[in-house]
Amino acid sequence: MTDMRTEEEQIEAIKKWWQENGKQTIVALVVVLGGWFGYQGYQGQQKQMGEAASVVYQEVLTLQNSETEEEKGRRAVLLDQLQKEYGSTVYAQYAGLFKAKDAVDAGDLAAAATELEAVKNNTSDDALRHLATTRLARVLVAQEKLDEALSILATDSSSAFSAEYFETKGDALLAKGDEAGARDAYSQAVVEAQRIGANNPVLKMKLDDLAVAN
Repeated sequence: MTDMRTEEEQIEAIKKWWQENGKQTIVALVVVLGGWFGYQGYQGQQKQMGEAASVVYQEVLTLQNSETEEEKGRRAVLLDQLQKEYGSTVYAQYAGLFKAKDAVDAGDLAAAATELEAVKNNTSDDALRHLATTRLARVLVAQEKLDEALSILATDSSSAFSAEYFETKGDALLAKGDEAGARDAYSQAVVEAQRIGANNPVLKMKLDDLAVAN
């Protein structure tokens, strides 16, 4: 009898607990499972979006050396598509770099700076951010916004891009008339380029020109 009462008590206790907590338990399970399935769905959607963006980007690459106005127009449309429809993918950032280059080639430095600033501020990829930073600094030098160029180079640096950083810093300092500072920056750039095994004849010429001048 004792065992029976114990079992009955256990059953009653379970019933009572279920009455008090059953609904909350179901809700919790729904939330947890819904969140898991939602995450899986989100991951699948992101993968599909990335694959679709990759197809568009591959077409952009086939048109990167376009000469006809029709092909240039097609590439411009594709770049806009990458930014508007696939903004959450890395290909949208690549599109920004392409558009910045096109803007520089067209002599529109302001538009180039806008695109590069957007990539720099929005990308989660460190390499892309550093690449956008150095290119933005070069555009700023071309715009004669020298202090602004030096400022972003000082606050955002990377050992992998240090040669480009120092070279661009040298360009900015030279434009300011600081030949000694430019020479030091170019010298550091040469050292960094050698460290990663890069060969930059233009950088060497810049440094040689300052050595001759002094």
